Amino acid sequence: MSSYPANIRRCQHIKVNGTQCGSPALREEKCCYFHMRWRGGSKFTEALRKREMSGLPILEDANSIQVGLAEVMFRLVTQEIDHRTGALMLYALQTASANLRKTSFEPEPTRVVIDPECVERRPLGASAWSKVEGREYDDLTEDAQDKESNEGKRSWTAGWPETPEDERLLPNESHRDRDIRVQKQRAIKKEGSDLSNFKLGLESGI
Repeated sequence: MSSYPANIRRCQHIKVNGTQCGSPALREEKCCYFHMRWRGGSKFTEALRKREMSGLPILEDANSIQVGLAEVMFRLVTQEIDHRTGALMLYALQTASANLRKTSFEPEPTRVVIDPECVERRPLGASAWSKVEGREYDDLTEDAQDKESNEGKRSWTAGWPETPEDERLLPNESHRDRDIRVQKQRAIKKEGSDLSNFKLGLESGI
């Protein structure tokens, strides 16, 4: 069962790999803000239609870039586009690939605007809408984000071994001083262990 209110519909755009967009759709629309803009008002989309090249996908992830590359190669081989245009398009695909790690086409759903008319009522640090039905928006201030970050950190560090009590950071101790102290403690423990093993060897006649 979804953790979002039932009146928040999901964008119906299907990506090139067959998966559905994970952003919420605009109210009374089938797609999210990004895909509505692309389908309806993108000048680039209109230009592609005029040149009968609408087969090129939206460059929104690695899969779509690979499909776009295949489309350009096909059009070059069939001479539907000239080499100069093809070279420029291949360069554009290379740029899109390099920018992948910097883009965020599917942010956290509550950050995506679903009702442009409500934007003027959103203060700084507020989400676009709320997960809680009946609430207009959630608080996304630094304190709230820190809390979410700490909860996430606890989840992905759950399998780590716990730091021994005598190696934990002391009050007013810097991380550098703590590292030096821990190294000394471990050296002393190792010397003690080596000495014990040496005595044990003597007693056993080794």
